[in-house]
Amino acid sequence: MIIKCPECGHQVSDHAESCPSCGIRIAGHIIQCPHCGGTMLSDQDVCPLCLMSIHQPVYDSDGTGAVFSPQQQDQPQEAPKPTGHRALWISLLVSIIVVAAVVLVGIYFYRHTQEQSELSAYENAMQSGEPAVLQNFLDIYVQAPADHRDSVAARLKVLRLSDQEWQTASVSKSRTALERYISQHSGSIHNLEARLMIDSLDWIRAASQNTIESYRQYMDQHADGEHYADAKMNYDKLVERHVSPDEEKMLNRLFANYFNSLARNDENSLAQSVAQVLHSFLRKPDATLNDVIGYMRQLHADDDITGMSFLLNNDWKIDKIENIDTGELEYAVTFSVNQRIDRTDPERERKNTYKVSAKVSPDGRIVDLNMRKNVAPKQ
Repeated sequence: MIIKCPECGHQVSDHAESCPSCGIRIAGHIIQCPHCGGTMLSDQDVCPLCLMSIHQPVYDSDGTGAVFSPQQQDQPQEAPKPTGHRALWISLLVSIIVVAAVVLVGIYFYRHTQEQSELSAYENAMQSGEPAVLQNFLDIYVQAPADHRDSVAARLKVLRLSDQEWQTASVSKSRTALERYISQHSGSIHNLEARLMIDSLDWIRAASQNTIESYRQYMDQHADGEHYADAKMNYDKLVERHVSPDEEKMLNRLFANYFNSLARNDENSLAQSVAQVLHSFLRKPDATLNDVIGYMRQLHADDDITGMSFLLNNDWKIDKIENIDTGELEYAVTFSVNQRIDRTDPERERKNTYKVSAKVSPDGRIVDLNMRKNVAPKQ
């Protein structure tokens, strides 16, 4: 510790060997005056500050007369310790203060935790679309702030009404009702289910119609629909098998040339319309071009025939079907044709109507042809 040199008054450490100012020895040669507490040399009998003898007794304020000697000054003094009842009361008071502090801190953290828990549950309930979650909040947090309970109760009422309307819409199986429910309840948990039901209804309608337009409409409305892949596959098949106007014209020219060749008894023109080998011709399997030519000659066998003509009716039905042997698409055609025969004998048959069913190869040749004669009209 820093003291004043008892000789010159210069500040110096009590552990210094000597005073740096006057050179007097310090360490081990310094004591405190028992009367005033001032610093003095150990070989001095009278304090230079208070001029009291260090051998004169020093009394306590209560007059007990306890004597302090210079030797006692060198030892550290301990603070008086309370004893008896006084110490007991101090200890008890400290314990009470500590317990109270612990309780108050515990209450604070408990209330803080409860508030945080209630706030978290409130936010979760308000974000939820489940009526059970909101009802659970009202049942558990009875002491929640009034504005929280009112908000949850109001949302619960809306959700219960929404559930009733959902039951009505879902049972109806009506696209209009489902769309109305979605528009009126944009945040409902049932919206996804409603959209899936609409998707299913639209797919059933498209598949039942089974047309290019029905599948296209489904794909336009449900780009991410559950049945989009099936719709696309069916759409592609129908497009592939769709008969274009150009194909209709090609088939019309083909059969017009075939029947005109029959009427003119023209083998060369006939050969341009018919395959060399047919699957079937007039119910004969594996027929050849010669079988077709033979039929043409038979049509002109009567001596009284002076002319003949065929008129194709506008009642075409054309489909594309897959050839099970080649996998290629062939044209399946049905139509009717009227035959007029010019004769010299007025009593013989002059008019016929045939129902024709035929198949045409991808390269435009007749590969299958059968005809059924209808009842001839009256002459």
